[in-house]
Amino acid sequence: MAYLEKNYPGQRIVLSDKYETSRGLSNDIRIWTFTLSDYPKDTFHVASNISSYPFPMMKNQIGIIDDFEKVVILRRAKEFEHGPMKNFDALTRRLWAHFPELDFSLKPAKLELRTVDDIWRAKHLIDAFDQFLGDERLTEEVQYYLRMYMQGPCYDLNHGGSVAPSDNIAIDKSGKKKGCYIERRFCFGVNRQELCQQFYNDVMEFHQLMDSYGNGVNKETFQAWAENQLRLVKPLLDLPSEEKRDSLLKLLGVRHDYTGSIFIDTGMKPYMLVTLSEKEEGSGSYNLFFTYPQLHAFCLRSGLQVQGTGDHFRVKGVDGRHYEFSSQFYKEKKGAIGFDEDVCYFLRNGRKVLVKGFYTPYECISDVLVRQITGRDVKKMVVSGQISLNGQTFGRGPN
Repeated sequence: MAYLEKNYPGQRIVLSDKYETSRGLSNDIRIWTFTLSDYPKDTFHVASNISSYPFPMMKNQIGIIDDFEKVVILRRAKEFEHGPMKNFDALTRRLWAHFPELDFSLKPAKLELRTVDDIWRAKHLIDAFDQFLGDERLTEEVQYYLRMYMQGPCYDLNHGGSVAPSDNIAIDKSGKKKGCYIERRFCFGVNRQELCQQFYNDVMEFHQLMDSYGNGVNKETFQAWAENQLRLVKPLLDLPSEEKRDSLLKLLGVRHDYTGSIFIDTGMKPYMLVTLSEKEEGSGSYNLFFTYPQLHAFCLRSGLQVQGTGDHFRVKGVDGRHYEFSSQFYKEKKGAIGFDEDVCYFLRNGRKVLVKGFYTPYECISDVLVRQITGRDVKKMVVSGQISLNGQTFGRGPN
C-alpha cells in the first residue's frame, strides 16, 4: 500500500486482500488488484517480485511494479477509436494499430504505411491520440513504429543486407527476401515534424537511387520535393547560429559535407539526385557518382541502346565500346572494416576494368566514366544554388 500511496497521492485506493502467486526457483511474484477513485472504469494490478541473489531460496531483493499506464492507455485507445478517430478520413483511419501487451507494459504500435502521404496522415493521427490522452504520464509510455515497404525494385546497392536509405530486408519464414522497408520509431520527446520529414526524404532518396516510382512517388512529387529541398538549402550558410543550421539540416535529404547528395538537371524532369564526394578533404574538387540503376536510366535518356535491368545491363557507348555493369561486380572483402579492401569493376569490350580509389559502394560509377559512355558532362548539369557546408557553390544553373 505504501508504494501505491506514494505513486498515486490524493487518490482513494482500494487494494484487494487476496493475491495470486507465481513461484520460481529464484523469484516469487505476487499480484494484487487495486482501484483508484479518479479512474472508476479501470481495475489495475500491482506486483511484488521477490528475487533471490546470489543463492536460490534466499529471497532478499524486492521490486514493485503496476500496470496503471497500460490499463488506462488501452481503455483510452478504444475510446479514441469510437470517438475522435471517426473524424479522420478512411485513408487515415486504416493506419491505426493497436498496442500489443507485454505483462505490465505495452509494446509499440506498428503502423504500416503505403505512400509518402501516409507519413503525414500517421503524424496527424498520433498527435490527435496524444492530445486525447492528455496526461504526460501516459504519453511518455506510448511508442510507435512507422514502417513502409518499398515498392518497385529493391537492388542491394550497399552490399550489406540492407538497401540504404532503407533499414532492413524483410525475410519470410522460408528465408527468402520479401522486400526492403524503411522504419522509424516515434517515442516521447522526439520532434515528429522533423522525423516525418526525414522519413519522407528517405523514401524519395530510395526511389532516386533505384530510379523507380512507387509509394505515391511519381515524376511530379519527385520534382516538387527537389525544388523544395533547393529552397531550404539556399539560406543554410546565412543562418546566424549553428543550432539553427543543425535544425534545418534535419529537414534536408540534400546534405553536402565531404560525401553527400546533389541534384542534377539532365534536361528532363524530374531532377536526379546523385552522390557527391570531394576527391580529398578540403581540396575543393569533387566528383559525382551514379548508382547502377541511375546510369541505366541516364544512358536511356541519352539515346543509347541499353539491354538489361537497373542492377545488370549492357550498353554501347558513344566511344564505340561495349560496357557491362552489374551490382554483382562489386566484391566485398569479408571481415574487413570499411571498404578499402573491396573490389569494384565493370566490363569494357568484355575485359575487366577495376575501379580505383573509391571509398564507398556508391562511388563506383564516376561522372568521368559517365562522360566516356554518353558524351555528356554531368558536372555542367548540377543545379545552381546548392552550397556545401564548407562554402563551395555548385552548378551553373539548370540546362
